Amino acid sequence: MYHRYKRDPEEEKAENPLLFEQFAAEIMASVRGGSTYVTKGSGDYGVDIEEETDEGLYLGQVKCYNDQNPVSFDPIAIIHSQMVKQGAIGGYVVTTGKFTSNAYNYASGLNIELIDGNQLVELWLQHLDSKRERISRFEEVVVPGT
Repeated sequence: MYHRYKRDPEEEKAENPLLFEQFAAEIMASVRGGSTYVTKGSGDYGVDIEEETDEGLYLGQVKCYNDQNPVSFDPIAIIHSQMVKQGAIGGYVVTTGKFTSNAYNYASGLNIELIDGNQLVELWLQHLDSKRERISRFEEVVVPGT
C-alpha cells in the first residue's frame, strides 16, 4: 500500500497525498459507521480527517511511511491537541508502516487509536466485504431471482 500512495519527488506520476487521505477516510467511514471529511491540504493544523459519528467527533491524521521510517509520537500529540481544542471525543493516526514504541506509550490513555499498515489492510478488507454485501443486496432488489 505504501508504494501505491508514496510521494517520490523524482517521479513525474507521484500520487497526491490527498488521495491517501481520501482512501483512509473512506475506509474509516465504512468500518466505523460515521461520515468523514478530508481537510484541505495545508493549514489544517495536523488534522487530515474529521469523522462525525453518533457518539461524536473523531479526528485523524494519516502518514504514508515505509517500515524503515516508523511514525513517532509527534502526530499523536498534534491530534490530541486538536481533540482538546475542537472538543473531539477521540482520534486516530493511520500509517502504511509502523509506530515507534514511544508513539504507543504516548497514545496510551488518550483515546487515540494507532492503526499501522497491517491493521489498515485488515480494515480495507472489511470495507471491501461491506461493499460486496451492499452490491449483493442491491442486485437482489433490482434483479429478483438472479
